[in-house]
Amino acid sequence: MTALGGTTVLDLTRLLPGGVATMWLANFGAEVIKVEQPGVGDYARNTPALFEATNRGKKSVEIDLKNPDGRAAFLRLADRADVVVESFRPGVMDRLGCGFEVLSARNPRLVYCAITGYGQTGPWRDLAGHDINYIAMAGLLELTGVVGGPPTIPGGQIADLAGGAMQAVIGILLALFSRQQTGLGQFIDVSMADGAAAMLPVALSQFQATGDLPARGAGLLTGKFACYRVYPTLDGRWLAVGALEPKFWANLCTALNCSEFIADQYAPDPRQEEIARGLAAIFAEKAAAEWWALLRGVECCVTPVRTLAEQERTAGPIPKLSGTPARQGAPAPSLGEHTRELPAG
Repeated sequence: MTALGGTTVLDLTRLLPGGVATMWLANFGAEVIKVEQPGVGDYARNTPALFEATNRGKKSVEIDLKNPDGRAAFLRLADRADVVVESFRPGVMDRLGCGFEVLSARNPRLVYCAITGYGQTGPWRDLAGHDINYIAMAGLLELTGVVGGPPTIPGGQIADLAGGAMQAVIGILLALFSRQQTGLGQFIDVSMADGAAAMLPVALSQFQATGDLPARGAGLLTGKFACYRVYPTLDGRWLAVGALEPKFWANLCTALNCSEFIADQYAPDPRQEEIARGLAAIFAEKAAAEWWALLRGVECCVTPVRTLAEQERTAGPIPKLSGTPARQGAPAPSLGEHTRELPAG
């Protein structure tokens, strides 16, 4: 038994956000059918490793939505589908005659999810963009980096995945649950910029409480305090210190033989920077692996900054459900591999 067995999803998306969202649905048993432009397909196909990583367990059909016969074929698919996911700019599907109003009139139970950069309404709805633009407009990029330095591009795609793919999956599951009670589908408007902004409750709450704009690298969770920073080690690697709670901070200082820092965990400058320099000098005495061996048994929230090659990846997809777990899907489909399975007109 799978959590989403019997659920059919039509995936018209390209590249990362939609591809990841629909693969997560496929992992839990949904039948995901990629509807791709003939001869071109998802642009992610130009990067085979990425396409494979984000499209396992899906089917692929080639349909030209600009062609009347192709449009008719898509409408037949949508008539029996549970979910449609697309990532075109607002209005594109309407102009093709395949928008929510048309599909919902034919299939009232249909859940329709549109993933866009800035949502279906507002002054930015038609702007092109990528992850860097969405996190910039959301205020997240401005807060990322060190004091006095430029905004730093994160190592992962926050707006695409946390702001887009995850919000799409949440919205789809909520709409499917609601459909069980009402019998009706609904439209889901996923804005990746809005999703990125939702990643900032700490900074936003502080701004609303004080009226002071958070400064880059100077927040509770962005480097203001010595107890929550990264420090270089003897071998040129780094340690991540997250000893926010006093008990963890006390454990760390005791383990490092610098108990004089315990009482001043949240002291203002210049004492705060004195503590940071003191920790930096201590951590510079050993290699990262040595510190990990010494501190991993101490409850102090210190870990090495690992590379992808060192990451101990968990087996299988996430999240892990005890009763209806996910399963790794079959390899990603070739372009149009399942076109002959299309229902006849």
